Amino acid sequence: MPTPPATPGGTPPVPLRDLLTTPTRPAGTYLTLVKAALAAGIAFEVARHFGPARFAFLAPVVALFTVQGSALSTLGQGVQRVLGNVVGVALASVWVEFVGVSWWSLSIALFAALAGSRLLPLGYVGQSQVSLSVLLTVVVASGTAGYGVWRVLDTVIGGMIGIAMGVLVPERPAFGPARAAQDAWALNLAVQLEAIAAELAEPARVLPEGASHEFIQSSRGLHQLATDGRTATLIAAEGVFFNPRGRREQHELARLRRNERALVRLSLQVRVLSLTVDQLYDRGEVDPRLSRGTASYLIGSTGELVRERRAGRSVGPMAAALRTRIAQSVSAITSGTEDAYAVLDSVSLLGRIEQLRQEVVADQMAVGDLGPDVEEDLADDEAVGG
Repeated sequence: MPTPPATPGGTPPVPLRDLLTTPTRPAGTYLTLVKAALAAGIAFEVARHFGPARFAFLAPVVALFTVQGSALSTLGQGVQRVLGNVVGVALASVWVEFVGVSWWSLSIALFAALAGSRLLPLGYVGQSQVSLSVLLTVVVASGTAGYGVWRVLDTVIGGMIGIAMGVLVPERPAFGPARAAQDAWALNLAVQLEAIAAELAEPARVLPEGASHEFIQSSRGLHQLATDGRTATLIAAEGVFFNPRGRREQHELARLRRNERALVRLSLQVRVLSLTVDQLYDRGEVDPRLSRGTASYLIGSTGELVRERRAGRSVGPMAAALRTRIAQSVSAITSGTEDAYAVLDSVSLLGRIEQLRQEVVADQMAVGDLGPDVEEDLADDEAVGG
């Protein structure tokens, strides 16, 4: 969900398109479960007093699945379910009136509902409600007077009660799971760098054609960790909207988003570094000037740098020492050579390591809470650069 511009003194407005496509989220807390159960019970009682008792079950079903962990998700689910039911009942009622009910008319109606709902600006929940409403209305309405009308009314009742329960009893945004997901994401970046270093520390060999180093597989796994981390941040962001606590939590949400952007950049750097090392070493046709031992030490040190930064400790001296070793390695492989192209791959690899080192040191929100040592680290890095 894109981040809309903030309004003065409150949370940002939510575009209607985002509201209508809000996905269903897993039940996060016991409070969510209690709210869903209460909403269903209240919806059933209200529906019994407004219409036939035999249709009252429709309201609690909608209320039960409308309540989510955040007010935004609850509102989105309620609106989608109500709109999907209204559209489905309306279409099915007209279809039954003019075509009647038979196996072939039901099949045509369902195909039209399934295909047509994909064109609506609704998420999966709303689209599925269109098809389900068409199915039940065509099958049930032909032998039950008033089913379509009461289905719409009970859907509205269930949706309104579910929305009211979600909005009036807000929950704290899910910052804890988001921080945990980002910690796991950052930790695995360090683990990936250490895996590259460990494989480089092994004796040289020639990989079969088409084979890759073991760390390439774990590098691909970083994509899922990034997806999990970004999803957790999105769920936390949803918890801020329509929430009285939202104004007080804006700073925490901003921190999570900065952290996420930094981790995305680090992930890209680590994955590119993984591919570069895989292409340079243990290939019979390539003889890199940068020794395996030196590459292993530099990459392993970068992994340690990520770990220390994630733990919130000062990494100024460590980063400065690593920068010196990188500069020494560049000088060592370029001195005395007249063929710049022969050392291009190794210099490029060193450049990627240095770029990753700068990313870890310079970004205040790279991994976790960094504490007051960040300015000291930045000053140390600038002094070395000068």
